[in-house]
Amino acid sequence: MIAAALDWYAGLRRRRLDAVWRDPVQVQEIALRSLLWAAADTEFGLTHGFRSIRTVSQYQERVPVREYSDFKPLWERAVAGARGVTWPGRCRDWVKTSGTTSGDKMIPVTREAFSSHRKGGWDTLLLACERVGARHLLGGPLLFLGGSTVLTETSDGTRVGDLSGLVVRRLPPGIRGRYSPGPEIGAIKDWEERIDRVAELVARQDLRLVSGMPSWMVILFERVARQLQQAGRPIRNLAQCWPNLGVLVHGGIAFAPYASVFEEWMGRRIDRIEVYPASEGFVGVQTEASGFLTLMLDYGIFYEFVPIEDVGTARPRRHTVADLELHRPYAVVMSTPGGLWSYLLGDTVRFVARDPLRLVITGRTRHYVNAFGENVIVEEVERALTGACRRTEAEVVEFTVAPRYPSAEEPRGGHEWLVEFRIPPREPDDFARVLDETLIALNTDYRTKRAGSVGMVAPRVTTVPPGTFYRWMRETGKLGDQHKVPRVTNTRAVAEALLATAGLVPPDAARVTAGA
Repeated sequence: MIAAALDWYAGLRRRRLDAVWRDPVQVQEIALRSLLWAAADTEFGLTHGFRSIRTVSQYQERVPVREYSDFKPLWERAVAGARGVTWPGRCRDWVKTSGTTSGDKMIPVTREAFSSHRKGGWDTLLLACERVGARHLLGGPLLFLGGSTVLTETSDGTRVGDLSGLVVRRLPPGIRGRYSPGPEIGAIKDWEERIDRVAELVARQDLRLVSGMPSWMVILFERVARQLQQAGRPIRNLAQCWPNLGVLVHGGIAFAPYASVFEEWMGRRIDRIEVYPASEGFVGVQTEASGFLTLMLDYGIFYEFVPIEDVGTARPRRHTVADLELHRPYAVVMSTPGGLWSYLLGDTVRFVARDPLRLVITGRTRHYVNAFGENVIVEEVERALTGACRRTEAEVVEFTVAPRYPSAEEPRGGHEWLVEFRIPPREPDDFARVLDETLIALNTDYRTKRAGSVGMVAPRVTTVPPGTFYRWMRETGKLGDQHKVPRVTNTRAVAEALLATAGLVPPDAARVTAGA
């Protein structure tokens, strides 16, 4: 009965989405009006005159683009119990997340905000049903490789934790019994202990769906294979372990650098669905097999898009779905039923199609390398790495890119790529050459600086030993959950710390460089 209901609802939801995509401007205007009406009598709403706002332009005149640091003093009061600060009533649920642009953050998850998150989860599940059929999907466990489900509860009833904890506690009955790894293992706080227990469990399960960040899924796959090897059941690939696995749901980082690794692990074709969930709101889902994310407009979130060159300026240009341009990089700004108002999310995206609006995530507003005027972003280094792996038959576990400054030995600077290979390139020199050629083709500023090696020399690839990135994540308290390795940085802090972890530079030297 549950499978039949899901199949029916998947068709209904598809028809509703078609209606949304036919008139995205109206859908977004309705979302904004609903948000303003709901929060009109909050402190924030009264300060900004929400009741008299009638148009998008009026809203933008009264409510400037803000970052987390601007909301932090307001939310600290709300965490302490203040009511009606940026959203009506008292918010009891808060997500603690390690923001890559603002350090640790506490994001409010109101009842209405959680409904928005849940809608994204349902849409993902319905899309999975479309791909493989609800009966097949629900025929076995569904693995969600998220953070610890433990919530810290204060004496006054405020709950703080990972978004996974909120989601798991509110799973509907038809899904709750199929949730893997289950509440007991999901509640283990220590990441290494938790992933070992997960691997031990799922090695015996007939999984139908696996969801998580690609980098952490690869770690899980390795541990499952190790479990089976130790149990005397060695496998060539995971199709032997999970013959009925139908769907991989992934997000958080680009999948392309991991595509060949996943293909080898799976041993057969598996449907993939990319999702774009942030702690602040569920932004997009890959609704078609196009490889692009669809901006989900009916989750109660109002979106604005700021050209990346305007980020940080006093009066940035603020586009909406009515006037955004294709193939132009934007920073995402969102107003949500969690009490976020023209909040700079920190992600950058590029739209590639309309009707519906499809996008690719290009990076973070503060994740780039521009030490020599080259202004290289995350999307470009990921495309360069994917091309280099394909051309040299290499497979990468993790990587990061940092500037390499001029020195007495090398009077011109360039980029250093720290790469941990699963399978090293057949020709290391070719790997570095393809990286360089791809960036020259993609980025005009990089091409100019590399011309004749006048402004920059060719990139250097530094191979770090197996396990380096994992050890560094453990040392910095960033194992598991939603933590990610920065793909590009404009300083050498991360690079030097990794080199120290790998034993390639003295630890004290790394600390001095990072501090500088």
